Order: sequence, then C-alpha cells, then structure tokens
Amino acid sequence: MFTINDIRNIAVQIEKNGEESYRSAGRKVKDREVAKMLQWMADEEKCHAEWFENFPVNIPLTAQQQEMAAMGKSLLQEMVKGNTFLLAQSELEEMETVMEVFNRSKEFERDTILFYEFLLGFVDDRQTMQQLQKIIEEERNHLRQLELMAKPMSDKCRATLPC
Repeated sequence: MFTINDIRNIAVQIEKNGEESYRSAGRKVKDREVAKMLQWMADEEKCHAEWFENFPVNIPLTAQQQEMAAMGKSLLQEMVKGNTFLLAQSELEEMETVMEVFNRSKEFERDTILFYEFLLGFVDDRQTMQQLQKIIEEERNHLRQLELMAKPMSDKCRATLPC
C-alpha cells in the first residue's frame, strides 16, 4: 500500500515538523540552557530530515502498485500534515529545565518510532520494509543519544535537587 518514497517523504515531514517545533520553542523560552537544548534538538531533527531526503528510492512500481501508492500517499499526507507528532510548541515553550526538554524529546522520539513501526504493517515489499527498518533504527539511535546525554544531568539532579 505504501512505497518507500511515500514513507521517506513522511519521515522528512515528521523531522521537519520536529525541527520547526524545537526552533520556535527555543526562540521563545527564557532559560538559556533550555533554549540551547531546544536548538540542539532542532539541529538533530534537521540532520535526520537531510538523511531521509538522501535515502535511495529505486523501486519500479507496477500499475496496480502505483494506484495503491497514490491512495497511500494521500492518506499519509493527511495523517502527518501539520502534525508535530505530539510535540507541541506551546508545551516546549513552558518547560523550565533541560531535564524536562530531554524527557519530552525522548517521548517524541518514541512516538516517531511507534509510527514508523505501525507503517511496517502496511508494507508488503521486502526492500521497502528493509529501508523502513533502517529509518526506525536511525530514530532508535537518536533516542539512545538523548538517553546518554540525559543520564549525567539526571544523576546531577538527584544529588542537587531541584532540577
């Protein structure tokens, strides 16, 4: 039902939505450390979007697959258009600590992974499935990176409450 091109385009849009949310919130928050963290996350999302944009898409489609792809593309565009995947700019703007930003960013990454895993159920082409699994692994790497960065802060916060 979905082609790797559809999925790649959705992945790019998700990452761009995340980048814009992080950048906008980073410009509006008052705490400099929180703003710095939000800008870092925006840069990460931008890198992900570029990574997805460069994803190879070389799969020829049959006439039936092209028809299904057109339906799938329309459906996916409606699902993602304007949706920041539960990453509300207003929510980010209200955060007062870097730990809050880390925690919400990790939730965003988890939600994104779940969405991509959901899409796997609609993919019937083996090569497309493999490419989508690579996208999921990239998101998991981003989540691991966030967890590694947050751990020292979390340890520090436990020792010097409040955080």
